[in-house]
Amino acid sequence: MTTSTMRRIARVPLWLVVTLGGIVFASVLVYALVSALKTPAAVLAVPVRWIPDWLWSNFALPFTETPFARYYLNSVVVGVAVTVLNLVTCTLAGYSFSKFSYPGRNTAFVVVLATLMVPLEVIYVPLYALIYDLGWVNSFAGLIVPAGTSAFGIFLMRQAIDAVPDELIEAARLDGAGVVRTLLRIVGPLVRGPMAALALFIFLMNWDSHLWPLLVGSDDEHRTLPVGLAAMQANNLGASGLPMMMAAAVLALLPTVLLFVSLQRRFVEGITMSAGIR
Repeated sequence: MTTSTMRRIARVPLWLVVTLGGIVFASVLVYALVSALKTPAAVLAVPVRWIPDWLWSNFALPFTETPFARYYLNSVVVGVAVTVLNLVTCTLAGYSFSKFSYPGRNTAFVVVLATLMVPLEVIYVPLYALIYDLGWVNSFAGLIVPAGTSAFGIFLMRQAIDAVPDELIEAARLDGAGVVRTLLRIVGPLVRGPMAALALFIFLMNWDSHLWPLLVGSDDEHRTLPVGLAAMQANNLGASGLPMMMAAAVLALLPTVLLFVSLQRRFVEGITMSAGIR
């Protein structure tokens, strides 16, 4: 038996576990989609009916019966703004920690990493007090600015930029390129994979965030999808609202699924590059 054959056999249990996990997660999505196409009575039927009634009109109910469109737009605006801010701030900080030497650099980086061990819930009380004093409660500034950078993102970009040869940066400086131009023309194109991975991570985390948007955006004008879906569930908890809620949940999944599919290759490339895998 060859070595390659033995390796393939050794991977069989891993593939079985991955396949089983994929089936479990996919079954939840399939159930949500099937339920969104049923009548209220069919959703509650026992045993579960996996054949839907094909009521595509249920997908229009969240838009006609609730402010779902507003929640969706709010999540898109906040998610895109937070992602762009993180790409800028984390790339700049990672570039600084990786390619510049100055007193206290390593200490500052350790402090940044130490913040990863602090649960976000611990800082929500003082952070909310600060946002309240600034007058940012029920505003997009309160939803976007506090999430504008990430210790994990700084670490990810620092590791990625470490892989960029110093000789390229020195050659750019000898050609007269400044710090910003070197970052945009030399470093940036070489770390597009990690930047795509960071964008995916940040957008997914922000899209699914519930507690902070619940504290800061309590009115319909500033509610994001997770908060809005919870409010919709509270107002439509009866059996008649179940297909509508399932349809809203499926629609809420679409941006994250499309983003992951479109960035999948760059996501894997970015993670392997940041981990130093060649």
